[in-house]
Amino acid sequence: MIAQWITASLIFFILDIRLISFYGLLGDQNLPWGGSYLITLLAVIVITNSLNLIDGIDGLASVFSLIATLFFGTWFYFIANYQYAILCYALSGGILAFLFQNWEPSKIFMGDTGSLVIGTLLAILAIQFVNQNFKLENLNPYKFNSSIGTAICVLILPLVDTSRIIIIRLYKKISPLTADKRHIHHALVRLNFTHRQAVYILTIVHVSIISIALLMKKTPEWLLLGVIFVIVIALCILLDRFILKALDKETL
Repeated sequence: MIAQWITASLIFFILDIRLISFYGLLGDQNLPWGGSYLITLLAVIVITNSLNLIDGIDGLASVFSLIATLFFGTWFYFIANYQYAILCYALSGGILAFLFQNWEPSKIFMGDTGSLVIGTLLAILAIQFVNQNFKLENLNPYKFNSSIGTAICVLILPLVDTSRIIIIRLYKKISPLTADKRHIHHALVRLNFTHRQAVYILTIVHVSIISIALLMKKTPEWLLLGVIFVIVIALCILLDRFILKALDKETL
């Protein structure tokens, strides 16, 4: 956590990459310096660790990262930010090459070295997407009316899994930092899906959420976030119901 705090601080102070306002969600007023620093710090640490947490089965973190970087890269390309587009596509190429060795049955694993680096880069890309998208003219065909909501949709899997696992651990009165097998991908494996099938299912969900963001690109921030929130809660409840049924069958 200390290393991540230092990294996030370098991103804020040296690279000058930061969240500067609520981007229309709670008004357009710029955040004070201290507020901007705290929110940027929180965003970088949460996104970085959330990717690390979903790296629990073969290929999942790789496929998720590939889709996210391709989305950001294509968007940066269309708005003529070629530096970030090249960065995204280069990262996508590296992840794709790695995925051939990380697919079930995997020969190599991403580990903290990979997930934390990619997670940090995804945090930077998400912050830059939010900032640059918000500054685009309303008539620009590549502008999303929901800057924060769209970024969340692109990073939806690790963010939802991290939120879900923290809520479950707090409910059971155990430390949120305690390792366990309550993650979404572990739940799918418990339902007798293979690693490959679990990755397919979660990839379909990920692409579907991004597709919703594309279809709702002209809707306000609160509406997209509300729709995504309802969908995510429904999917989590459905998953828990399937797990409970599976446990009942095992008991019988």
